[in-house]
Amino acid sequence: HRAALRAMHGKDVQDSGMKQETRNSGDADESRARPVASPVSRLSRRTRGLAVLAVALGLAANTGRAAQPARDLEPVVTLREAAALNDAAAIAATNAAAAAAFLEKQDLAKAGAALDFALGNFHFQAEHYAAAEKAYEAALVKLPKFRLARANLGRVCFLLDKPDKTAKVLQSLVEDGQADSAVLVLLGHTLLLMGHALSAENAYRQALLLTPVNPDALMGLCKALLIQERHREALALVKELLSTDSRRRELWSLRANAHLALDQPEQALVSLECARRLNLTGPDMMAVLGDLYLNRQQPDDASACYQRAFASANLPVARALRAVEGFLMANEPDHAGRILLRLADARTANPELFSREQRGEAVRLRGDLARLQGDRSSALEIYTQALQDNPLDARTLIAVGDLRREAGELEKAVMAYERAARVPGFEARALARQAQVDVQRERYRQAVELLERAQALDEQPNARRYLEQVRRLAAIESNR
Repeated sequence: HRAALRAMHGKDVQDSGMKQETRNSGDADESRARPVASPVSRLSRRTRGLAVLAVALGLAANTGRAAQPARDLEPVVTLREAAALNDAAAIAATNAAAAAAFLEKQDLAKAGAALDFALGNFHFQAEHYAAAEKAYEAALVKLPKFRLARANLGRVCFLLDKPDKTAKVLQSLVEDGQADSAVLVLLGHTLLLMGHALSAENAYRQALLLTPVNPDALMGLCKALLIQERHREALALVKELLSTDSRRRELWSLRANAHLALDQPEQALVSLECARRLNLTGPDMMAVLGDLYLNRQQPDDASACYQRAFASANLPVARALRAVEGFLMANEPDHAGRILLRLADARTANPELFSREQRGEAVRLRGDLARLQGDRSSALEIYTQALQDNPLDARTLIAVGDLRREAGELEKAVMAYERAARVPGFEARALARQAQVDVQRERYRQAVELLERAQALDEQPNARRYLEQVRRLAAIESNR
């Protein structure tokens, strides 16, 4: 959302629209005037900062009777302040930071809120967000109900990752009836970041009442619905958005995620394939597409998707490891081996990509690959290497136990399982493995005890059926 504020809210920041008004009392330089236009810059869809406002502030003779300004919502300026703002706007046409420096040299303590407001706009344009925040706050000290200063303060606080303050500022505009569609959309984004999906939904809906064709509000509403697990409603919104903007990558991703949440993998696959044919898929989307093809038992298609997903220098390590595990479970060692080679290259190029746990998991998967290829001695050697780095790697300990059990080395297998059973989260699995060794030894009563302990920790339907079978064997053994 913060990136979107810089890049996608071209309609968010508004000019004040203040009209000039002169009075005939006092020195001409000190007479109050409403500027023709304020130096508020607009957030462009194609630029990160605020675009330079080209309209210079100036004074013109007011021959007719001017309407009285909303004194509490908009500032008035003296002729001297208007001249300073005019000069600053001219400087900002080429250098916003220089325009801000020019205004900072003015006597801001004695000036009205308009100069602080303009200073905030020029700092915002130069992407000096902390300085912009202070300037807007100074304007609001002088004019607490200054609507545009509050709106822009909310925007800059959003960019500074201050959601609580952003929400408070924008909610004050809503309470005063001064919130437009752009403010409501930004408030929705803020509430969504704060985890208040229902409140965010209401903000987006209010924005849509004011501007029915508002892609940002519709997108935000879609995300709020997805967070609330109202996936069918979200799909309807995505369909509406895609009808007007079919080349927006995020829409295809949201559509696929909604289908997955509804347990509709085929529709999710179709959505991601459409995105791929439109050349809109990023690495994450290609990885999900690979998962879907792997689940459909189409390993070649899955491998092609994974190769695209994992081609970038910033390899998503966790996803790549999961893909390797999926191929190994599907008995596809060649595809698994290719991804493991990619992981090895990535680790050589950038070791910082891998956490300690991920490095150990990559080694273990290499052992699993060797085991699947029938090279048990290499697998055992690799597992041993992994355990030297992390002696409490329960998955590797269980894999070592399985190798020992397959080789008939039951005592060594039990030792590995016992070590794994001491690792939190793996007790049930390790106890079940120990029970299998006791079944091989025809020690059925001991196996029953182990399986009952495993079920007490983590009840599994398959394990329950196995337990019943072992109990019958134990009963037969007792009757002999």
